[in-house]
Amino acid sequence: MKALSKQQMQTLEQRAVEEGIPYITLMERAGGAVAEYIVKHHNIIGRRIVILCGKGNNGGDGFATARHLEAEGATVIIALVDGLPKTDIAKETLSKIRQTKIQVFSIIDDEEFIYQLIQSADILVDCIFGIGFQGKMDERIMQVLETANLCGADKIAVDIPSGITCNNGAVESVCFKADVTITFTVMKTAQLLSPAKEYCGNVLVADVGIPPELVNQQEADIEVTEEWQIVSAFQPRRQDTNKGDYGRLLCVCGQEGMAGAAVMSGRAALRCGAGLVHMAVPQEIYPIVAGQLNEPVYTVLYKESLYKQLDKAMEKATACVIGCGLGTGFMSKEIVTYILTHFGHPIVVDADALNIVAENMELLENAKKSFILTPHPGEMARLLKTTVKDIQRHRLQIAREFAQKYGVTLVLKGSGTVIAAEQGKLSINLTGNAGMAKGGSGDILAGMIGSMLAQGVEPFEAARTAVYLHGKCGDNCAARLSQTAMLPTDMIEELPKLFLKFEK
Repeated sequence: MKALSKQQMQTLEQRAVEEGIPYITLMERAGGAVAEYIVKHHNIIGRRIVILCGKGNNGGDGFATARHLEAEGATVIIALVDGLPKTDIAKETLSKIRQTKIQVFSIIDDEEFIYQLIQSADILVDCIFGIGFQGKMDERIMQVLETANLCGADKIAVDIPSGITCNNGAVESVCFKADVTITFTVMKTAQLLSPAKEYCGNVLVADVGIPPELVNQQEADIEVTEEWQIVSAFQPRRQDTNKGDYGRLLCVCGQEGMAGAAVMSGRAALRCGAGLVHMAVPQEIYPIVAGQLNEPVYTVLYKESLYKQLDKAMEKATACVIGCGLGTGFMSKEIVTYILTHFGHPIVVDADALNIVAENMELLENAKKSFILTPHPGEMARLLKTTVKDIQRHRLQIAREFAQKYGVTLVLKGSGTVIAAEQGKLSINLTGNAGMAKGGSGDILAGMIGSMLAQGVEPFEAARTAVYLHGKCGDNCAARLSQTAMLPTDMIEELPKLFLKFEK
């Protein structure tokens, strides 16, 4: 599914108008879709529905919604919280209200009465700004939104909650906190980004009749990964194959006190189907890792013969994962530098390897082959010498620019993980939950990506697929065990169920 910026959505709507669909028709259909949802999911008889309308076209959507609801027998009140409408089609839609019994009140006439209406509402519908909000509002509307958020009504936002900047998901001050957001045609960029997504509630996409071919032709800011894409890319195994047909993954992970990172990365890689997993680990943790993972082959790393051992380990590998629990000491830096400058196949650069790269960005510029970097916001901030706040505020822009500048695939982890290709393509992942915010989750993801790379999957697709499956495993664990009690290792054991589903 595509997610569009404000400008891209406006372009799409203009193309629909040029194809013969009047803008007011789109507005009427939008209002009908909102009303249909409310009637279907709420008992409207005997309940007060208050629609907060601004002076733009989002307000026009509210006027259309009100008429459709009244036709279903609802008691509807319109609150003009920013004065009379300013756009021609919103004016035209409001004019049709005069032919109904819908009451219309303006904040200009009686501000206190508007607050009373909000407080007495059973269902509150936000049609103040929509995607046109620019990050500033006057104090009166701020008070309206604060009052709305404190009332006990069921809250529905139309297109996007008021107070959100559409293109970057910023929330500068107060914002309508919706239980449900009904958006039109496609998702909007902000609905995928924090902090905006926390204000959207459950996002539902309503069809307002823009032809699918126009949607397909529209350039998108970002793509949302969907399960059908993952399933369609899955290739069942042929009968006449052997382990050599499914790649050889080298995992250079772990140090004393961090054996678990190596174990989790290696086990996840095995569960994702790599033909052979080769673990290269320091001698201090070899007995621990080998005692828990029987399937891999092992190289035990000694300082005295380090480069010779790495050369031998890299010789047959088709992909590499480096960094999980590796540490940032002298030997770790030697290992990371050597592999990043000598290995000729794709590499997943994770965890401590990222922190080592942050100290010497030339390692990215001198790469022999494609890299997939998997930073969380803190690691990304170290790579760019900036703050986590800045990273979170500009996630899409930062991910795209970094991937293009260094010619890498970037997996910027977090709520709504962003996957950026070196050509600038962006995908965002919606699977996953807060129960995954535990040590070890990232090690598992690195092993999953590496396993797919080893099997010959192209870097961007390997990253997108692994991130989706990683989050899906987390969701399944949360449903079975709770977000509080689930463990990263539980997620690995969900992988066989997903692959069995795909194989069938």
